[in-house]
Amino acid sequence: MLAYVFWHQRASEIAREEYQEKLAAFHQILQERQPEGFAGSMVLEMPQVPWMSAASEVYEDWYLVENSAALDLLDEAAVTGICREPHNRVARLADNGTGGLYRLKEETIDLARLSEIRSAIWFSKPTGMSYDKLYEILQPSRTEQPGILWQRQMTMGPALEFCIHSSQKSLLVDEIQGVQVEAQPIFTPGR
Repeated sequence: MLAYVFWHQRASEIAREEYQEKLAAFHQILQERQPEGFAGSMVLEMPQVPWMSAASEVYEDWYLVENSAALDLLDEAAVTGICREPHNRVARLADNGTGGLYRLKEETIDLARLSEIRSAIWFSKPTGMSYDKLYEILQPSRTEQPGILWQRQMTMGPALEFCIHSSQKSLLVDEIQGVQVEAQPIFTPGR
């Protein structure tokens, strides 16, 4: 499974509640349209992330798709048909957007777990460490504190290489430095 991740902020003159309402309405209509290969989407609100402006809170949209072929279908579906006007309503209120592409590092994901996310920790593989060693180090901590592990693809996007979503603050071992961010779900599948 892949996730197109879009970070954005509301324009300073737009009320937070209005922005969130229009953002959730867009994601709801996209769920209803259900383009081929689309598994669902979620929106997380975060106080800040290092690759975005400190002007306001940050919204992180995660668009989950079965494979890279589904990205074209999602891109088209998000801005046409029944999604066109809801997309345009929220896009007119947005400021400062950027995106990235991530792959789920597990075989499957329980979409119901997305509503439990309260923390995101972003990190990169330490220089000189192999991926096998990194995954070996991460496994015990993920067993103790289950999370959803994502890895950036093709160096696409401004964020760090890995993200772990979890229902509680995550702890990484000393060898791995990360950026911990509180997250609040605004929209999740089935919500």
